[in-house]
Amino acid sequence: MAVAGRPRSDESHKAILQAAYDLLAEGGLAGFTFERVAARAGVSRSTIYRWWPNKGALAMESTLGSLTAELRISPDLSPIENIHLRLRRVAEAMKGPTGRIIAGMLAEGQQDPDTITSFTEGYLEPARGTMRALLRQAIDEGYLPADFDVETAMDVSFGSLYHQLMLRRSLEADWVERLTHFMFGRALLR
Repeated sequence: MAVAGRPRSDESHKAILQAAYDLLAEGGLAGFTFERVAARAGVSRSTIYRWWPNKGALAMESTLGSLTAELRISPDLSPIENIHLRLRRVAEAMKGPTGRIIAGMLAEGQQDPDTITSFTEGYLEPARGTMRALLRQAIDEGYLPADFDVETAMDVSFGSLYHQLMLRRSLEADWVERLTHFMFGRALLR
């Protein structure tokens, strides 16, 4: 968060996020420091400290930028089709540098509560909120039964993705198809 009277420079902000993402993609969270980001972005360390409370928050914001466009909801699709599309897009993103960064953040978060808080607040809770809304819409529109367990469905979908990611198992399209059909098979046939 910017200090009052000193607005955030868009150019510096973009340079910091790009430098952070590049460093994370190259070496993960272990060697990721504000000092290294500042040097690569051409800004002072104090600028970074002023705008991000910890390295987990900066890592999360820089990583989320790569996922944001991928996770848009399409008004032309049914809620089940939107869920399926989101799962495919997240799985695809997790196969590359974004997945390695997120796996590193989850591992780091076991020792650093600030990192796991940044991950939970910056990505997981907003993603679960969107998924919750799509599942409730699917119930309201009759794709899923009224007693469908929304919270467990989210745990299964997100838990499966992170299980695959952390154990470096398949995140290929056929795995996403199997997961989606397991969870929503009858709804997909509508």
